[in-house]
Amino acid sequence: MQNLHEFLQHNFIWLFLLSVLWVVVGFGWRYFRHKRTGVIFPRVSPEHIQFEERASSGCSHKTMFTRLGGARNCLQVTVTDAEVWIRPFFPFSVLAQQFDLEHRIPRASITSVQPTQSAFVRSLLLDYRDERGQSHRLSLVLRKPGEFMRALGLPSQTV
Repeated sequence: MQNLHEFLQHNFIWLFLLSVLWVVVGFGWRYFRHKRTGVIFPRVSPEHIQFEERASSGCSHKTMFTRLGGARNCLQVTVTDAEVWIRPFFPFSVLAQQFDLEHRIPRASITSVQPTQSAFVRSLLLDYRDERGQSHRLSLVLRKPGEFMRALGLPSQTV
C-alpha cells in the first residue's frame, strides 16, 4: 500500500495529464463522428421560421436509456414551413446520437402532439413516422407549448 501511495505522489502530474488527454481525445472522436454521420440542419431565413425556442428540455422514448438520458435546458426546438427541428446545442450535440436527440421531422409525418402532465412537469408528446414508416415518440418540455402547437396548425390545448 505504501508503494502505491509513493507511486501516486511521484507521478500525479503525469496521471492527471494522461486523464485530461483521454477526455480530450474521447471528445474529439465523438465530435469527428458526429460531424461525419450527424443530422445536417441547413440555414433557414427568419421568415420561414414559425416557432423557435432555445433552452428547452426533452427526451426520446426509443429506449429506457434515452428516456433517462434526456436533455435539460439544452435543446433548440424550431418549426419551419416544412419541418420540425429538435437539436441540442454544442457541446451537447456531440452526445446527441447516443441519446437520440437530433431530429429533422417533416411536418406531414407528425401523427400527433398531445399535452401531458407528469409529476410536476407539463410536456408535449410528439409522435411521428420516419421515412421507413417506423413510429417514434419524443417528449418536449417547452416554455410556450401553445405557440408550438399553433405553429404546427393545431389547436393549443392545456393540460
